[in-house]
Amino acid sequence: MQRIPKAIPAAQLTTSAATYYTAPGGTVGTINNLSLTNTSVNPVAVTLYRVPSGGSPAASNTILAAFSLSAGQTYVPPQAIGLQLDAGMTLQAMAATGAAVTLAGGVYETSGS
Repeated sequence: MQRIPKAIPAAQLTTSAATYYTAPGGTVGTINNLSLTNTSVNPVAVTLYRVPSGGSPAASNTILAAFSLSAGQTYVPPQAIGLQLDAGMTLQAMAATGAAVTLAGGVYETSGS
């Protein structure tokens, strides 16, 4: 079994759900750290999704719904830490205000037996 750490590169969230990590084929991605930082001077609501392969963001795969980040706040969503994504699954996110929240983190990709 091979377990490789990979970064989820820092990126500013948009106002539509976008993919920030996809588990590669033949692996399971386990989120080991994730943070959301509001870089604006106003509160901003953020939503996270764990989307099945070939699926779309929906209420049924929401893991953080419209969580309000205060101005300048960094939040580590506990429900994301240890979350597993099977091959093809995605971590998607969106914010109520574009370019106001930065998402960053890391995963361990496990493959083989």
